[in-house]
Amino acid sequence: MRITEIDLQCEDIMWFAVDCNGFIIALTSGGIANVPEYVCRSRKETEVLEGFFLNKTENISDSELLIAHDDSPLVTDAISLSRKGIYCFDVSTDSNEYGYYKIAQPDNPLRLSDLPKKIQDILSDHIIDVDVVSTNQITVDNAY
Repeated sequence: MRITEIDLQCEDIMWFAVDCNGFIIALTSGGIANVPEYVCRSRKETEVLEGFFLNKTENISDSELLIAHDDSPLVTDAISLSRKGIYCFDVSTDSNEYGYYKIAQPDNPLRLSDLPKKIQDILSDHIIDVDVVSTNQITVDNAY
């Protein structure tokens, strides 16, 4: 099933991408940020990736939280994912473009080549032309 334009306006979608160096990125849309076509084309793939990264990957890294620490699900997920080697970005409402800003980063990043083949296959076209080590903000074109 496809993620629709209406879904994007109602749901805080967690989606995953790969940067130009093969590092894994988790992004949360907040119901307002742009989401690429490759995310919208298959809700099932998006859910498979979320389930894999949240539930089936091991901690491999220390985490650096770049925002204020609180008990919100966003912060909890960001800490958990960055401990698994994933860079975490959340929607930014500070600009008209509703881009994403970095909220947590790992000391030891996970790479696409470290993942099982099934997950690599899904992520093979989820590429963002950005270097997550050196950037704090990401903008993407919207699927709609």
